[in-house]
Order: sequence, then C-alpha cells, then structure tokens
Amino acid sequence: MELVDLFEMQKALDARIIKEKGLEGQDLLPNTVLALQVEIAELANEWRGFKHWSDKKEPKHGYSAKIDCDRCSGKGFWFDGGRVHCGKCGTTGKITNPLLEEYADGVSFFLSIARQNDWSEYIYIVEDAIEETRETGLDGGIGGAILEVKYWMLKMYMERGRDEKIESTFGYSKQVFCFRNAWYVFIAIGLVGFDFTWEQIAAAYMEKNKVNHERQANGY
Repeated sequence: MELVDLFEMQKALDARIIKEKGLEGQDLLPNTVLALQVEIAELANEWRGFKHWSDKKEPKHGYSAKIDCDRCSGKGFWFDGGRVHCGKCGTTGKITNPLLEEYADGVSFFLSIARQNDWSEYIYIVEDAIEETRETGLDGGIGGAILEVKYWMLKMYMERGRDEKIESTFGYSKQVFCFRNAWYVFIAIGLVGFDFTWEQIAAAYMEKNKVNHERQANGY
C-alpha cells in the first residue's frame, strides 16, 4: 500500500464527513491542526519515554503490534505484507497496540491537512533519508522528535508570511516547507523511533480508516 493510496482513502473519508456533517465551504484546517496536536500528545503519553519521574517509561503494551484473536484469545504479531495473524491458531484479529493506533491517528490528520491544502505531491518520503536518520538517530531522541513535529506544525499554521529564500531554494512556500519537515519527522518517529514497518503503519491506518467510516455510519 503506497502513500498515495492512503491519501485517497483519507480524501474519501473527509468528503463523507463534510457531506454528512454539513461542513461544505467551511475552513476546517484550524480544527485539523489542533486535532493533530492532540493526537501527537496522546501518542507521547502512550509512549511514556519522556516521563523521567516514573519507573514506567515504556509503552504499556510494548512496541510490537499485537492482536486479539476472536477465535482462541491468542496473541499474535504482524507478518510481512501488513496482515496480522494469531500466534496460536493463525486467524486474523484486531490491533491492540495503542501506540500504533495513536500513531495511525496522527497519519490520518497529516493526510487530511495535505488534502485540505492540495499538497498530495508533498507527502512522498525519500527512503534514503530515512536510512540516514536510522544511522544517525533522531535528533533529541523520540521526545525531541515529537517536539520538533509540534514545532513545525505550529510554525506552518501560525506564520502565514512568505519566505523568498525557501521559495527560491525549494520551489514551494514556507507553509509547505514546514509541513514537509513535520511529516518527515513524524514518519521517522514511526519507522526509526518505534521501529514500525511501513506495512504495519499502512495496515493500522487502513484499520482505523474503516473504524472512522463505521463511526460516521453510527452517528459518532
């Protein structure tokens, strides 16, 4: 599953929400940026690594994406291709790793921001850059990277003026520059900091997208 596929899924979900909630013509970007900030905070709270005052500085459910099996109550892990299987009987089950679920929520709001700004061309990630980050590590660790994501997103929203240096160097606006930085660091947190695979992230996003559609159908 490619990023463009997730973007199209988010686009369809956003369109449904706008239509069913009567939000046509409204500027939803402030709400979405705020929602992303909230999700990033919830992600940090689930990660727990910044809580130097606590003896429990690891995610409650660990970093591995576990599942609950409806058939035999067994636990399983992610396999290649993004499918989850029970480690006891081999059937598929639902995600129970809150860290991955919170991360998938963040992906949803990032994609929605890109959709609202017509920035689909700016969501691609250079794999070589991720590998370089994997070698050097996240600047300031996971906690520092989370702060950096929040910084770039607030800068994107709050600083509306032009930056001619950025425009001449990169060929796009300061807002795009800030968004791309935030998005890259967020993806690096998942792939490098949490050691998720892209298949895990994509599958978790698809599962949450399905839940979000169900919520709309049920009057969430």
